[in-house]
Amino acid sequence: MGKGDSVKAQDCCREEALLNNDAPSWPGLHSAERRVLDHQLKLHRWARSEPGRRFDDVFNLVYDRATLVVAWERVSGNRGARTAGVDAVTRYHIQERHGVIPFLEELRSSLKDGSFTALPVKQAVIPKKNGKVRYLGITTLRDRVAQMALKLILEPIFEADFYPSSYGYRHGRRAQDAIAEIHRFTRKPSTYDWVIEGDIKACFDNVDHHVLMELVAERIKDRKVLRLVSAFLRAGVVELHGGFAETLTGTPQGGIVSPLLANIYLSVLDRHFARIWDTEMTPGWRRQQRRRRGLPNFRLVRYADDFVVLVHGTRAEAQALKTQIGELLARRLKMTLSDEKTHITHIDDGFVFLGFHIQRRPFGDGRRVVLTIPAKQALASVMHKIKKLTGRGATSCSLEEVLRTVNPVLRGWAAYFRYGVSKRTFSYLGWFAWWRLLLWIRRKHPHLTWKQLRRRYYGTDRITEGGIVLYNPARMRVERYRFRGAQISTPYNIDEVDPDGARFRRTSHDDQGFVGQVSEYLA
Repeated sequence: MGKGDSVKAQDCCREEALLNNDAPSWPGLHSAERRVLDHQLKLHRWARSEPGRRFDDVFNLVYDRATLVVAWERVSGNRGARTAGVDAVTRYHIQERHGVIPFLEELRSSLKDGSFTALPVKQAVIPKKNGKVRYLGITTLRDRVAQMALKLILEPIFEADFYPSSYGYRHGRRAQDAIAEIHRFTRKPSTYDWVIEGDIKACFDNVDHHVLMELVAERIKDRKVLRLVSAFLRAGVVELHGGFAETLTGTPQGGIVSPLLANIYLSVLDRHFARIWDTEMTPGWRRQQRRRRGLPNFRLVRYADDFVVLVHGTRAEAQALKTQIGELLARRLKMTLSDEKTHITHIDDGFVFLGFHIQRRPFGDGRRVVLTIPAKQALASVMHKIKKLTGRGATSCSLEEVLRTVNPVLRGWAAYFRYGVSKRTFSYLGWFAWWRLLLWIRRKHPHLTWKQLRRRYYGTDRITEGGIVLYNPARMRVERYRFRGAQISTPYNIDEVDPDGARFRRTSHDDQGFVGQVSEYLA
C-alpha cells in the first residue's frame, strides 16, 4: 500500500469514527450504503416495471441521513475535494475545523426546511495544447454533496429509461463498449458503410432549462426535487475577473449531477432512433426487407455529446438522415447540428471517435477488416503532456518525482487504448517517453558525462531511481474488446447484486476530475 492509499484509509477510518461516535442518529458508512442501495433497488424496480410512473415524495430520500453520509464519502474521497468553490471551504476545513457531522446536519436541515440555496460556480480555465483554454466550473463542497445526494436518488429512476445506444457516464458502460458496437456493425456481414459524425454546437452550454425540466418532470412529480434541480441549473457563475454571470442555459459546469442531466436531455435522440430500430428494423429480416425496398438501415451510438450514426445505405440516404437529425435537435432540444464539424464519411476512409481512428482496410488474404487504432490527435495529446512533465520547469524535481508523475499518464493512456490495434503506437510512445526522460536527465546534470549518466540512471536501458522504473506502454497487453450488446447490466438489477453490496461503490464518473481526464485522453 502506497503512502497516498494509507492517508486515504486513515481519512476513511476517521470519517467512520465520526459518523459512528459523535452522533448515534447518523449511520456508519457501511449501514448507510446498504440503506441507500436498498432505496435504489426499489426505485429502479418500480421505474422499470411502470414506464409511465411519476415519482412523488422522493425528496425525503435526498436529505435522508444515509444518503448524505454516502454522498459525503464519495465527494470527500475524490480529487476535487481539496479544491474550494466560491466559499473557500475544502475537505480539510470541514474535517478538521467544522466537523463532518455538524456540516451534514446543517446541510440536511437546509434541504429539509427549504432554505438551501445553490451557490454560484467558480470559473477556472485549463490551457489546451493548441493554445486555447477549456473552461471548468468548481462548485462548493456543500453543493457537491447535495448534488451527489440528488444523483443517488435520480439515477436509478432514469437508468430504467436510458437506451443501449448511450454509453457515456453510465454504470457498467465504457467508451470501449461504444467502439465495440461500431466495430460489430461496420464489419462483415453487417457492412454499415456510411458514418454520420455528429457534432452539436456547444452542447452542454446550450441545454434549454425549460426542455430539461420537462424531461425530468416526466419521471419526477415531487416539486421539491424539481426545485432543487432548477436551483443548480440557475446558480450562476463567478467569472475569472470576479463578475457574476447568470446561467440561463446549460448544465452546471463541473457539477456532479451534470452528466446525468445531460444524458436525460440527449435521451430524446436515443429514443428517436431506438423507436425506429425496434419497430422497423428488428428482427434482422426486416432490415433485409428494407434494403430490398430501397430503404436505409441505421444505428445510433452515443457517448455523452459525441455520437455517430452508422448507415447501411447510400451517401444520399445518409445525407437525408443527417438533415432529419438536425431538424429533430432543433425542434425537440433547441440545439444546432454543426454543419462545419458534422461529416458523412465512408468507413473505408476512416473516422475518429472517442480517441480511436476507425477504418476498414484490405487485408493480405483479400479480406477487408475494420481496425481501431489510437488516433493521431490522442497520441499528440499524451505526447504533449509527457513533454510538459519533462520540460525545463521540472529539473528542480528528482528523477523519482518525475517518474511518479509520468508513469500514471503512460499507464492510464495505454490502459484506455489497449483494446485496439495499438502495439506499434505503444512502442513509439515508450520510445518517446524514454528519450524525453533522457534529455531531462541531461539538462539536470549538464556537467556529467553520458557514461556517468548511464551508470547512474539507465545502465540496463531502463530509466530508474528509488525503485521506480519508467513505465513502457509496450508492456501493456493488447486484446480485442468483446462486444457485450444488450448484456450490459446495471448495478440496480436485484438478481445481480450480492447481499454484501459489493457492487455499491464509487464509480469513476462521480469524480469530475476523471471526466476531464477522459477528455484529455480523447483530445
